[in-house]
Amino acid sequence: MDEKEIMFVARHYRKGGFSVEKGWRRLGIGITSKWWRLRVAAAVAATIVLSATAAVIYRHYATLAPTESIAANEGQPTEIPVVKVIDFENTPLTEVVERIRETYGVEVRNVPENADSYRLSLHYEGTAEDLVDTINDILYTEMEVERP
Repeated sequence: MDEKEIMFVARHYRKGGFSVEKGWRRLGIGITSKWWRLRVAAAVAATIVLSATAAVIYRHYATLAPTESIAANEGQPTEIPVVKVIDFENTPLTEVVERIRETYGVEVRNVPENADSYRLSLHYEGTAEDLVDTINDILYTEMEVERP
């Protein structure tokens, strides 16, 4: 530093000019309450308590034995939907229906008589029912999926 710079700093220096609190106030983030540290501590404590409670609850339900599990559909068979990926590029509807039958192992009913005149380009990931519903929306058809 040369002498001019030192003189400039000496002339403009104010005691407390570089305090953290004044810096925050200049930015508009001044401390509004003398209790802010207590509030922050309370918020941190509440977060810890809620997280610990969630962990205890999760651990309790994650370690339930099969005999203790909650059966929402007791007595009813549960069926897991089969999600697969299927692609079509300017494909006739008859071929689309055949690929759905092969891929998902289902039957498609109410195929239009003029199905060869319909063309479909689509990349789809999902269940057979959702795929047929999407095709119905796109082509204005009324096809249905029937599981064997």
